[in-house]
Amino acid sequence: MLMRKRAWDIVREDYVRVKRESSLVEVMRLLLDCLKSGDGCLCALVFEGAHLLGAISVWDAVRFMHATLRQAGLTREADEVDFEDLFRVACRVGADTKVTEIMDTAYTELSPDLPIPLIMEKFVKKGRDCAVVKEGARVLGVILIQDIFVELTEAVRIRV
Repeated sequence: MLMRKRAWDIVREDYVRVKRESSLVEVMRLLLDCLKSGDGCLCALVFEGAHLLGAISVWDAVRFMHATLRQAGLTREADEVDFEDLFRVACRVGADTKVTEIMDTAYTELSPDLPIPLIMEKFVKKGRDCAVVKEGARVLGVILIQDIFVELTEAVRIRV
């Protein structure tokens, strides 16, 4: 069953799209809205006009914020941290950081006719949680690691 399903069968055509001028805070806000809506979209694609520049996932945002807070010395024991300062630093850094500074330009790219097992291989090799489905230069949408998990779970359920 998995060999018959292709990227176009599971691609999310409704994805978060942001401009290169967007700040990290703007992207985080859009991704949070997407998560709260129940869609569960964990990545945004960064564009300049119609040209795809990169992708930024929730993982990229968390990794960046952690590194920034660590540099600021705010990863000490919980009883030593002034959480008000932590919040102010996080907001200031996020507001000032452009998404192009942390986006993934080596994102995983998939063709729409790629079968699920080969999609899984690409996810595992790159260690990413999202991939971009493109046909030529045209972006069709994204596939998230949870989409692959759902397909695997359904395939296992059928066999049990």
